[in-house]
Order: sequence, then C-alpha cells, then structure tokens
Amino acid sequence: MTVPLQFGVNIAWLSRGEAPPAEAARAAEAAGFDVVTAADHVGSTSPFVALAVAAAVTERVRLRTYVLDFGFWNPGLLARDVATLDAVSGGRVELGVGVGHMRHEHEAVGLPFAPYGERLAALERFVAEVREHLAGPTPSPRPVQDSVPVLMGSMSRRGLEVAARIADVVALTGLLTGPGGSGPASFRLVTPAEFDERVAWVRDLRAEHGRPQAPLDMLVQKVVLDRDPQEAAEADAAEDAAEGADTTPESLLASPSFLYARTPAEAAAVLAERSQRWGIGSWCVHQPSMAAMARVIAAVRA
Repeated sequence: MTVPLQFGVNIAWLSRGEAPPAEAARAAEAAGFDVVTAADHVGSTSPFVALAVAAAVTERVRLRTYVLDFGFWNPGLLARDVATLDAVSGGRVELGVGVGHMRHEHEAVGLPFAPYGERLAALERFVAEVREHLAGPTPSPRPVQDSVPVLMGSMSRRGLEVAARIADVVALTGLLTGPGGSGPASFRLVTPAEFDERVAWVRDLRAEHGRPQAPLDMLVQKVVLDRDPQEAAEADAAEDAAEGADTTPESLLASPSFLYARTPAEAAAVLAERSQRWGIGSWCVHQPSMAAMARVIAAVRA
C-alpha cells in the first residue's frame, strides 16, 4: 500500500525546557512539517494555549491535540475551545482524544479514573456530544471546517474497536500499558506482528461498519541519525532497563515507535517500508526529535 506521507511534531513541553510554542511552531512549518501537535497532561503546558500561539505564528500547518484525556474535559466547553481555535486558525484544527492512562494525574486534580472499559464507553458518548455541540447553534464563533476531524489514539484491541467506529483518523501509540501502572516499567513495545494484527483489525471493523478506511497516524518516540543503529538501540535499551522497562535492542530496532538510521536517506527508506506494510500516512515525533525528523522529511521529499 502506497500512501502519501505527512509529518507532525509534538511541541509545548515547557516543563522540560524545550523551545516555546511560537518558536517551535515557526521552526516546524519552515522545516516542512504538516502538523503541530500538543499533548494533554496535568503538570504540563495547556494544549489549547500552545496551539493558539502556534496558530498565530503559522499559516499552513494543521493544529492537533495529541491527545486530550477526555476525563479532564466537558464536551460543551471543549467544543467551545475547538470552535474558537478553528476560527482563529482559519480551519486548521484536528481534535485528538483518548481515554487517558495516567491515574496519578486524575488524582492530582481530584477527578475520577474509572476502569478502562468504562472509560472507553464514556469516550464514545463524549465524542458524539462534542460533535453535536460543534454542529449545533451554540458555538460562537462557528468553526470554519464543516466537520472538525477527530483522531483517537489507542493500541489495545478494545480501544481500536472504538476508534474504528468513531474516529476520522486512528492514531497508533505503539505501546501497551500494563494494569494500574503509569511509569516507564508499565509500558511494553508492540511487536511488528501485533501491528499487523491490530491494523488488520481496524480495517476489518471499518469495512464491517460500512465506513471508509481511516488514515493511520503513528507516534515515533525517538529518531536517531548519524549513529550505528545497533549501538544506538543498545544504549537506549540500557537506559530503559535502568528505569525498569523491559526492552531489548532488537525490539527497539523493529518497533515503528523508534527510528534508527545512519543517514536521513536510510531513515526515509525505513519509513517508506513501514508505511507500505501498515498503511501509515502520518508520522509524528516529540520536539527533541524535530531536527532529526526534519532531515528525514527532506530526504523523503527529495
């Protein structure tokens, strides 16, 4: 499957000392990125403030929440923020949502954290309500887009089943979370074989529900260039082990959540192979990997 590739970068981690949203957004647009995204975590930067700043200093890039923990939000008030950002940006908003996985963040602000199945059911209702508010007479200003695209991020079979029903874009996280955990040791990498199975699952469900196939997005946790891939993966696996995570160099090299290559051209070839295998059309990185991915983008589009 040949798909046109788009690229995103997750900005606005001011708490980690990264470039402020205006500077990062300008740099992303100049480097050829297609999407600027902002995460949603307690104790970190507000996603809508960051994306509003990005909207003010850019003209072309899409603006995506990546992704909102729906448990922090009210559907009507969220629709107000989405409509406002879409209006001030000229219709560039994408609404990314998910069930959340950080129990301690909910506890920190006094919000409940229901079991996973209950959160999934509530998220499906939540998205329907947000869409109703956006389409109804309430939002002022009106969103520019007739229908703001909804992206849902997940990797579990149950989560992807909901995403296949409700999302315009399905975001693959590449990680699965163990019960009750929220630190590095609670995650494990999804294997390529599991990716095959999950992507096929989404496509079968879309066909079953009579919906067109959804674009697939993938979050790349880290891009490493100019090093031997095996050596870089061994170093990262050692760091993960120190934090209690169970990864190996082989699992990192095989995972679409990580990109190791000696040159941008080699990295572009790896992305092309992965995109063909899984039909992934959108690759997003965190801000520390923006410069490396910019070089890969240039190689892809050369």
